[in-house]
Amino acid sequence: AQKYQEMVAAARSAGVILTPISGFRSVKEQEQLFFGVGAQRNQTPAQRAALSAPPGHSEHHTGYAVDIGDGTAPATNLNENFENTKAFQWLQTNAARFGFEMSFPKDNSQGVSYEPWHWRFVGDHDSLETFYRAKNVKPTQVPQ
Repeated sequence: AQKYQEMVAAARSAGVILTPISGFRSVKEQEQLFFGVGAQRNQTPAQRAALSAPPGHSEHHTGYAVDIGDGTAPATNLNENFENTKAFQWLQTNAARFGFEMSFPKDNSQGVSYEPWHWRFVGDHDSLETFYRAKNVKPTQVPQ
């Protein structure tokens, strides 16, 4: 949270407004998001899984993931158009300085849909272990 707040302050000083949309979610909250929204949209679990992680598998359960929006462009929240915002451009250039990386870039190895708004903290030992040890993958760049 501290590194996120530092990142938000640095962005604001550069004229960019980063807005948190969603952070920690319990498994129960993810169930509602996955099954409830899926039912509202008449999606099968497989269709829903292309857009939202099944309960128990979301990075939001870790407390290290955050969905970020641009405070000046709320219409881009949680959609690919976020990549055209000042907030996204700023994050691409600066997020690593604060220990954040985009979780699901285009053509990611996990096969998850591209989510330019979904960022995770990987700036300490515990967060790196959470995201990389289980996969036995080394991060491309470890933030300092």
